[in-house]
Amino acid sequence: MRLLRRHGAALVVSDSVADWPYAEDLTADFVYMRLHGTKTLYGGSYKDEALDGWARRIERWAAGGQIDDARLISSTKPRPRVARDVFCYFDNDQKVRAPFDARRLMERFGLAPAGAGLTGTSR
Repeated sequence: MRLLRRHGAALVVSDSVADWPYAEDLTADFVYMRLHGTKTLYGGSYKDEALDGWARRIERWAAGGQIDDARLISSTKPRPRVARDVFCYFDNDQKVRAPFDARRLMERFGLAPAGAGLTGTSR
């Protein structure tokens, strides 16, 4: 974590059903997230409750803070910031759910009107 912070490189926050390490240490002036799916690797639609949870995390990170229940590797706290950019990529595209889940998350921030340019059902 010290090396990442020293070079301003972000640790990837990676949500996956695979047995990959998961941590939310903030090591850069931005957050980089990859959401890989809920049922199978690269598949499955995110439920509303899961997207609500991600929205809460994104909101706190974007405001420059860290969430209270963050899963951390390092005990060193990140430098306080006024704001952070948050880049969130949905990679649950095996069953073509990524664009729909991305739109649903964006709607939680008022960034995409419901149904704008995409069709499909949320599951």
